[in-house]
Amino acid sequence: MARKRTLHRVPQYIALVFFLLLFLYPIVWLVINSFKTKAELFASPWTLPSSLEWDNYRRAVVDGNIGRYFVNSSIVAFAVVTCATLLSAMAAYGLTRLKWKLSKLVLSIFLLGMMIPAHATIVPLFSIFSVIGINNTYLAVIVPHVVFAMPIAICVLSGFLSTIPRELEEAAVIDGCTIPKAFFGVICPISAPSLVTVAVITFITAWNDLVFPQIFLSDPNITTLPVGLTAFKGRYSTDYTGMIIFYILRI
Repeated sequence: MARKRTLHRVPQYIALVFFLLLFLYPIVWLVINSFKTKAELFASPWTLPSSLEWDNYRRAVVDGNIGRYFVNSSIVAFAVVTCATLLSAMAAYGLTRLKWKLSKLVLSIFLLGMMIPAHATIVPLFSIFSVIGINNTYLAVIVPHVVFAMPIAICVLSGFLSTIPRELEEAAVIDGCTIPKAFFGVICPISAPSLVTVAVITFITAWNDLVFPQIFLSDPNITTLPVGLTAFKGRYSTDYTGMIIFYILRI
């Protein structure tokens, strides 16, 4: 019986291995080509390098300042994920679990935020940030990302929180829990799958964004990886091997 089950699963395992190789191949291709010279990259992009060009990594780290860009991207992404996930979870909890008259209206207003293109707000945001003096700081990138991540996050979390039985909170209140304790001690652990989903989506968006850092950050010491990637592209030539190393780090 066990042997038959194993035989039935063979096609599934083959399919999983196929998709694993399919998704890993681009990464492996990038790693292999990061050790080639520019001429070898264009001459034979699908073969192994004739020799390991470690100078490509030296150029990316020293000349390209890749370490500084990586730290900046990490700071921005971590701050955005933390703030957006926490604020969205608290907002979704207040809108779906607490009873008050305007909860549905406020939820609809939050969800309307998904209809506003983030890049359409660049000009007014730049003007506002110039007035309050946060242009060319991490806040100029973190704040817009948090704001535009919240509508989608609230939509996801509200749908999940509405499925949790209210008896759990009632039992926690009977045991002496306040609303904050019930939220952090009961609701958040149960909502872990939806919180992780929101955190992953928010992280990918913040990590890969180019437009906000390129416009709001002019200091090269606080710019992020996507902006640093553009430094390898010049008017007359492009350092493709250096760009490949940046792509590997972004992945």
